[in-house]
Amino acid sequence: MKSKKRNWLKLSLQGGTLLAIVAFILYGIFFGEQRADPEAYCPFGGLQAIGSYLHNNSLACSMSMAQIMMGVVLAVGVILFSKLFCGYLCPLGTIGEYLGKGGRKLKMNFDLKPGGIADRGLRIVKYGLLFVVFYMSVSSSELFCKNFDPYYAMATGFKGEITAWMTSISIVLLFLGSFFIKMFWCKYICPLGALSNIFKFTITFVGLLLLFWLLGWAGLPSAWVWALGAACLIGYLYEMIYLRSKVFPLLRIVRDAESCNGCGSCTKKCPYHIDLKELKTVRHIDCTLCGDCVSSCPKGSLQVGGKKSLRWLPGILTIVLFVLALILGNQWELPTIDERWGNTEQVGEMKTFEMEGLTSIKCYGSSKAFSAKMQKVPGVYGVKTFVKRHAVVISYDPAQTNEDKIREVIFIPTIMKFSNPEPQVDSVEVLTLGVDKLFDRMDMVYFGNILKQIPGIYGFDAEYSCPVTVKLYADPSAELSEKLLKDSIEVEQTHMLAAGGKVRWFPVDYKLVSYERNGDRISSREFVELMFKPTAAMSGKFLDNMKKLDGRNYETAVYEVEYPAIEKTLIKKGFPYFKSFLSTQEGILRIDVQLKDTTPVLRITYVTGMWDDAKIWTELFNAPKWTIKYTDGSTKEEEPKLKFKNEGRTVPESPGAPAE
Repeated sequence: MKSKKRNWLKLSLQGGTLLAIVAFILYGIFFGEQRADPEAYCPFGGLQAIGSYLHNNSLACSMSMAQIMMGVVLAVGVILFSKLFCGYLCPLGTIGEYLGKGGRKLKMNFDLKPGGIADRGLRIVKYGLLFVVFYMSVSSSELFCKNFDPYYAMATGFKGEITAWMTSISIVLLFLGSFFIKMFWCKYICPLGALSNIFKFTITFVGLLLLFWLLGWAGLPSAWVWALGAACLIGYLYEMIYLRSKVFPLLRIVRDAESCNGCGSCTKKCPYHIDLKELKTVRHIDCTLCGDCVSSCPKGSLQVGGKKSLRWLPGILTIVLFVLALILGNQWELPTIDERWGNTEQVGEMKTFEMEGLTSIKCYGSSKAFSAKMQKVPGVYGVKTFVKRHAVVISYDPAQTNEDKIREVIFIPTIMKFSNPEPQVDSVEVLTLGVDKLFDRMDMVYFGNILKQIPGIYGFDAEYSCPVTVKLYADPSAELSEKLLKDSIEVEQTHMLAAGGKVRWFPVDYKLVSYERNGDRISSREFVELMFKPTAAMSGKFLDNMKKLDGRNYETAVYEVEYPAIEKTLIKKGFPYFKSFLSTQEGILRIDVQLKDTTPVLRITYVTGMWDDAKIWTELFNAPKWTIKYTDGSTKEEEPKLKFKNEGRTVPESPGAPAE
């Protein structure tokens, strides 16, 4: 009798995958950042992205060609060789397999009879999930699977795009289900498992695609939805009725009946408990070609393709396919969005302009926002975005616009203050720089973060030119030499604080092209006024409160609060919520942000018969909840977005009287 051999290649690949994932998670925990997408090599995300691209001409979320090629290679691999990803690389499959082994050792594990009523019935769940995931992803161009994917939740530390109740259920099903029932997640829940099984029914799958492509071409509404539904339904029926594939995949486990002694070791070792001793050729739908049965056979009766020399072929093919997907993913690129508009037939000669380094182009949503902005530009007729390299390709009519005008539209003039001059500083020096590769809004944020770390700089403003003109406002005594600024600006990356105090690093590539320090100065007060922009917050929301007072005699007053923090970026983001909250309070007519001497103040105009100083401070500035009114007319109770420390008082209305 031959001794059993360990399936070391499978164990190595499974262990290596889990170690890589754990290292990624730990790196994010201890170093405060995640340099890679936790789903960067997820084939299921890539397959969803393909569906989104074919239907919407746009990629789901921030999918890259690496992910897409992972999906394509997985499909080809299943058709030709079987579910190699499931057997060798999938972290959820590995977790499920070893949880099942733990349950069996503790004698708390039981098998649903393969082919029994419960086994066949439960298999419909993964097909239902597959339909929902693809329907939602294609409809929204966002990866719906992130809402419940246990791997994504764990890899992001439960801080990703998850839905708490969905994720909680899926994690319970993964861990408890797999502990008590062998391969519970993979056989009954996993939508990628369902899709892989559909690929095994290759001829039917291809026939369905062809049929519904023809129906779509003939004008059938939502043909893709019908195709998706039919594929899921037929895939389930085939699996439930036959539990095996027919023609594909081409590579299978073969049993030599003459040497087999029927000991059943192969069935015990098989993660899916397939009864191999009764099969000559293993066509079972659950088979992943993992090779555990081959390693367990004491007689050597089971071999890949019936040949001993092919024993390690599935594991080797897994590695080859993974590397091939990486290579192909780096060779080709699909745009995240590819949109056209306007009457291009009237354009004599259309040109394209490509621009890289737009760090604000980072997902599907930001790509759509960029496209919406460019649709307002005369002479621009189309946009493609490439999220992976933060690039855009813009189609334009050279008779109406040019590259320089397009760059100017993309650029956002910026004024950013870091601090006020010290009381003893009477004037502020103005230095003029020319800086290249400042393209968009995010560049202004990163560039400002670099300048903020240089002692003596109070703020800057940037206006479009080639290169961009940047005026630095600094303490006249600061030693801001050209070399110091060049060394500070021309760095490869900059860091910023993220939520929870973590540090995140961002690549940058700015170039200091010119430097002028001629002794130009402005007064410190002029600097403060230049950096501050008064905000008149009279809006449609407050007009509703005005209408409620029509026909009534009333008097108004202004409540003023010093709020220096309003100039901080995070505070500015919370201010619209505060304004919305105030607009839901009857008798509040307006809020303005103004500069009083050198201090920003909030000025709230109110009806004197309805509010007073004590009530405003208690019920508005220290309200335990804010009622927020959204643009669709809905309201929602939320936690306050801002905190106020300095109690205010009523002041004369001028300046800042309510607008007529």
